[in-house]
Amino acid sequence: MKKIATLAVLAAASAASFAQSSVTLFGIADATVQVGRGSTDNNVGLGSGGLSTSRIGFRGVEDLGGGLKAGFWLEAGYTLNNGNGQNSNALAFTRRSTVSLMGDSWGEIRLGRDFTAPYNNLYDAFGDNGVGNILETQDLGLAYGLQTRTSNAVSYFTPKTLGGFFGQVQYYRNGRSQSLASNQDQYGNGYGVRVGYENGPISVGVAYGKSDYAVGTTPAFTGTVDSKTMNFGGSYDFGVAKLLVSVGQDEGEGAGLDAKTRLYTVGTTVPVGAGLIRASWTRASQRDSELRADKFAVGYVHNLSKRTALYTTFAYLKNKDGSNLALNGSTTGAGDSSKGLDIGLRHAF
Repeated sequence: MKKIATLAVLAAASAASFAQSSVTLFGIADATVQVGRGSTDNNVGLGSGGLSTSRIGFRGVEDLGGGLKAGFWLEAGYTLNNGNGQNSNALAFTRRSTVSLMGDSWGEIRLGRDFTAPYNNLYDAFGDNGVGNILETQDLGLAYGLQTRTSNAVSYFTPKTLGGFFGQVQYYRNGRSQSLASNQDQYGNGYGVRVGYENGPISVGVAYGKSDYAVGTTPAFTGTVDSKTMNFGGSYDFGVAKLLVSVGQDEGEGAGLDAKTRLYTVGTTVPVGAGLIRASWTRASQRDSELRADKFAVGYVHNLSKRTALYTTFAYLKNKDGSNLALNGSTTGAGDSSKGLDIGLRHAF
């Protein structure tokens, strides 16, 4: 009888544990045929992430009781065409690696590597993926601009009980003893904040971020650069179509650098049966100069199921002055244009 009672207690405890906790394996496999045309060289090849970045991850939530939950999120990107990790030959959780405490009434505290607050505020029809992705000021050859992610971050997110209003505050400290090229994603000390409103068809937000990092490599630093980012964006769903708009400014100061660049994008998504039409215009330009790039993109996504989609995107990019951006691995001369085409298949699991 004692053995039976013990087994019953263990079974009940195990059932309670499974009821209160969950772990999910998730991912995306996305391959695309990429065609690029430029004024000096063309390119055709197989790439990854034309619709959504290929990734694999694990996430989990445990119910601690009293409205309190604990959670984790580990997500690694990879390139499907060759099986490598997204940023190296090794698969690493560089897309996101966080642990959180969440409360229904007070929000979420999140620790680890995550998207920056200003990046979370981009409203883009192409989701920053593929040949139609949003231009960034770093594309113009500048060594500062919008950070996509940051490591060593402490973030706070407001709860979803504020009548549609939301906010995020983020602080990170990665150190400054790295080169400019490395600082865009991994290094630098700084903070970010985002506030906005989302309810029904409307979503609007404004964000600001500041980072400082060293110029040069150890031990010969020549100074520090302060990088400031501010953007405003929003979307409105009319039912037959959704309109998305983003406006931003990036500024770098220090170590002989004093420049401002601006970003503008207007896009739309139009549902058509089992598919989605996407279109956008994006401009990245340097203030007080003629350096500029404009991209026009249009695409179509056809959903074969809830998890599998065929897609295609065409983009045309026009450079001005010293800008020589090119699409899908092609190369083009300063002030010349470039064209790109994606045809791909995405499967989510």
